[in-house]
Amino acid sequence: MLISCKYDNDLTISPAVEVRYTEGKAQLYRNGNPYFIKGASGIDNLEKVSAYGGNSIRTWSVHNAGEILDKAEALGLTVTLGLEIGRPYWGEDFKYWNILEVNKKIEELKPFIEKYKNHPALLMWGVGNEVSLKGGSRYLIYYTINRIAKMIKKTDPNHPVMTAINVKTIGRGKYLMPNVDILGYNGFGLIKHFFEDNKNYKNKGWGRAYIFSEWGVPGHWEVKDTAWGAPYELSTKQKINFLQQYWELMNQDTTSFLGSYAFYWGNKFEITNTWFSQFSTEGENSETVQYIQSLWKGEAFHSNLPEIFNISFNDRPGQSNQYLAADSLYFAFPITDFDDLSALKFKWEIRPEEAKFYELDDYQHNMSYLMEADSASTLKFRTPKNEGPYRIYVYISDDSGNYTSHNLPFYVVNQ
Repeated sequence: MLISCKYDNDLTISPAVEVRYTEGKAQLYRNGNPYFIKGASGIDNLEKVSAYGGNSIRTWSVHNAGEILDKAEALGLTVTLGLEIGRPYWGEDFKYWNILEVNKKIEELKPFIEKYKNHPALLMWGVGNEVSLKGGSRYLIYYTINRIAKMIKKTDPNHPVMTAINVKTIGRGKYLMPNVDILGYNGFGLIKHFFEDNKNYKNKGWGRAYIFSEWGVPGHWEVKDTAWGAPYELSTKQKINFLQQYWELMNQDTTSFLGSYAFYWGNKFEITNTWFSQFSTEGENSETVQYIQSLWKGEAFHSNLPEIFNISFNDRPGQSNQYLAADSLYFAFPITDFDDLSALKFKWEIRPEEAKFYELDDYQHNMSYLMEADSASTLKFRTPKNEGPYRIYVYISDDSGNYTSHNLPFYVVNQ
C-alpha cells in the first residue's frame, strides 16, 4: 500500500529537504528550517534515539522501510533511507560494468522512490554503502551511483541524494557524481586523517556538503593484533576517549559538515559482539551509548560503572599474546578501578575466535560448559581441548540497564 502523500509534488514549491549554499557554506534545510543531523546508524532502539537527544536514523536498505518510517515519524525522527545496490568486498554480487544490469537495477529501485518519497519522516536517500569492484575501477561505480541519483532526483525532487564511501578522497569521482548532493564518509580512524589534511578534502576531494554516515570507535582493521592475528578490542574508556576526539574534530567544520550517524545503534557481531554494538544482546545500554547521549544533549558525561583495564589469567595481568595450556583449569578476573564489585552483576563468555568477521556459526557458540559460576566476579574455567584461538568476555552491569565490557583473545596450546 502506498504511503499517503503529505507533500505536494509541484516543483514550484521549496523542496521538503535541501542543501543550500550561502557564501560557500553548506546548510541542510528541512521544511524551510535549518536541520543538523544528530543520528544513529541502525533500526533498533529508536525510542532511545529520540529520548537521548538524537533526531535521525540511517538504514542500509529498504527492508521494512514503511514500518521504520512510520515508527520514526511517531518518535519525531527522520530517516536516511538506504538503497542497496551491490554489496561491499565480502560479497560482490552486482556487475557495474554490465549496462543491462545497471538499467535493471534502476528500474527495480524506482518503485521504492515513488512509494516512500512523500513520507514525512524521509530526510534523504542513501545510494549504496561502501560499494567496491574487485579488479575494476571505482569510477565505474561512481558513474552507476550518479545514474541512480539522477533517476531519484527526477522521481523525487524534494529530497537530497547521499552515497557513503570509506575512503578519504574521491579524486575525479566528484565530477562523475554531479547528481549526488551529499557525500557520506564512513569514518572511524578515517576521521582523524580526514581532518589532518582538510586541504585534501577541499582541493582534491569532494569539496561540497558531507556527513559522517557512520562514525564510531577505531575498527578492527585499525588496531594492534596478537601474534596469531586476533585484533585487540579497545577498553570502553579508550572507546569513549576516541568518541570524544572524533566528535570534536567533526563538529569543528562549520562550512560543509551537515551532521553524523553514530555506529552501531543496536547489537551486531563484527569480530566480537561488542566492538561496535551500542547495546547488549539483552538490550542494555553500553557506556558508549551514555556518552553519545551526553554529546547529543550537550550534558556532562557520568557513569557509575567501573573501568575495566584488562582481564587477568591467574597471575598474568595485562600480558600480551596469552597462551594457555589445553584442557587445564584457570581463573580469570577483570582488572578494574573499583575495590568493591559486590553491587554489580557479572556475565562471562568464552567463544572461538573468528577468522572472518562475517562468518558467525562458530561465534554463536558460547562455550558455557567450560565455565563454573559464570556470574561471579572471578571466573573458574577449563580451557578447550582443541588447540586454536579463542576469546574471553566479561560484562559488568548495574541495576539501571547499563553495562560495560571487556574481552581478551587467547591461544590454546596442546601440551
